[in-house]
Amino acid sequence: MKKRTLKFSAVFMICLTFLFSATSVFADESAPPSLPMSVSGSVISTTGAPASGSIEAILDGKTVGTISINSNGTFGGSGLVPQLLVQGSYSENNDHPVTFKVNGGSATASMAITFHAGTNITNVIITATIASPPSGGGGGGGGGGGGFITPPTKSNTVTPIGSNAVPVEVDTSKNVVKPTKDANGHVTNNVTQDGPALMDALKKAAAQDNHGDAPIVYITFDNPSGEAVVFNISASVLDSAAKTAPNAIISLQTNDGEYSLPLSIIDFAALAQSLGTTSANINIQIHISTVNKDINAKIKTDAQGISSSQQGSAIEFSITAEGNGKTVELNNFGSTYVNRTIVLTNPIDKTHATVVLYDPTTGQFSFVPALFEKQSDGSTKVTFKRNGNSIYTVLSSTKSFDDVSKHWAKADIELMANKLIVKGATDTSFAPDNNITRAEFTALLVRALGLTSDTASATFTDVISSDWFAGSVGAAVKAKLVSGFEDNSFKPNDTITREQMAVMIASAISAAGKKVADPTTSSKFLASFDDRSSISSWAQVAVAQSIEAKIISGMTDTTLVPSANASRAQAVVMLKRLMQYVNFIN
Repeated sequence: MKKRTLKFSAVFMICLTFLFSATSVFADESAPPSLPMSVSGSVISTTGAPASGSIEAILDGKTVGTISINSNGTFGGSGLVPQLLVQGSYSENNDHPVTFKVNGGSATASMAITFHAGTNITNVIITATIASPPSGGGGGGGGGGGGFITPPTKSNTVTPIGSNAVPVEVDTSKNVVKPTKDANGHVTNNVTQDGPALMDALKKAAAQDNHGDAPIVYITFDNPSGEAVVFNISASVLDSAAKTAPNAIISLQTNDGEYSLPLSIIDFAALAQSLGTTSANINIQIHISTVNKDINAKIKTDAQGISSSQQGSAIEFSITAEGNGKTVELNNFGSTYVNRTIVLTNPIDKTHATVVLYDPTTGQFSFVPALFEKQSDGSTKVTFKRNGNSIYTVLSSTKSFDDVSKHWAKADIELMANKLIVKGATDTSFAPDNNITRAEFTALLVRALGLTSDTASATFTDVISSDWFAGSVGAAVKAKLVSGFEDNSFKPNDTITREQMAVMIASAISAAGKKVADPTTSSKFLASFDDRSSISSWAQVAVAQSIEAKIISGMTDTTLVPSANASRAQAVVMLKRLMQYVNFIN
């Protein structure tokens, strides 16, 4: 292949076409004026291959930074270089003007530039480090359609809350990044991960001591605010890794959110069959993006309708598999709860905040299990988990009821109301001492686990699809929380007993992925209760497991009263304890 050397002294124009709207994203009336800059240097290019070399950035006749071009056409080896994606062009022996907007201090940007040399076109990505001038200096060059903003600060960490594993960073220096822009000007960065680099990291993570937890590798991409990221990973690499480290987790990190992808949730054989090809020809795509401004505005309005306020922006996660010209969405992970993480810049009161799933069609919100963790810089790390993908956001609420102001369960009732798990009997009353029915407790339990309504699975003789609780009962059946009675009835309107609740709670512990107590040790947890013989045989192990987990306690120090009807307040307190036990709330 013939090599061609391009020698040039060039000044590029950033105010050419931005890959996302300069008006909506970068416009800042208070920002200082754009600064005139020039770049000079040389690029050596092999025809048809990415360019390599370096370019010197000049401001007012002084060198203020350099632009480096990697030989593989990508920028930065760590994957942490913030991007400012700009389109431009170079034609041999031609110069073009350039402007950078600097909001103070120093900053690093990236430009995607296409070099045209005769009939040969080379796509490269270059990075520039530009320092702002001394106070009072600079000026000039004004306006233009583009500009430079201080890159976002990456504050989310790679280790999921509760994991003791030592994460291994994946080499991203050979990754290929291709930005695209839709009709509305929204940019999506398509990041193709180098397969051998990912495999090397997975092998290293699997071989080291992870202190009993799943091995974790992480891939980072430092995207500008508002730009979506799609990670493209070869299914064959993941399939191979899953055979040697089936519990491995790939943490995919952007400045908007993090997705902890367990290899165990992907059925590679089923995907290959569905797409009609082999895993070598299948691409797994993980999409992380803040929602567009119209959807976010609707979320804010809908949140106000339930007396709540949105914290930060909503974010959408999705996974698809592509191959053989077909696409399959991966959106049902069975009993596996998959972690995702976002970071809110402001402190959050975890007793009032909750992560919710948002349905843009109905405008409804539903609880998603989440932990809130304050970080040293004052921001709040939010790790939430669910067995599917959707749009998520954080809401803050302050719920109260007139009839619980002096009730023993006041704090727990208000906490669970703020989490959108429980509702009042009316807008102003909770009726804490009223009995709770089997259908009502089932609905609460399904909400507490963040399960999706499933009317079709509610096949009991006394549950019909039009019943308000049918979807909850179906979801509980699917998650193996309930099984009904011998005559295939559910008795939804019967009041629920304490031992019936214990059985459902023990099942919920397992459904949440936490190991329940050894059934053979159940007797020791019942020994102190004088009425232990009155516990139904089918409920004894579950009652003991619930007692060991400190979810259910005796009515007195020596009595359980297993057949007593439970009150709404008791149900709420038990659910709160359950959720804390399985780490679904703080």
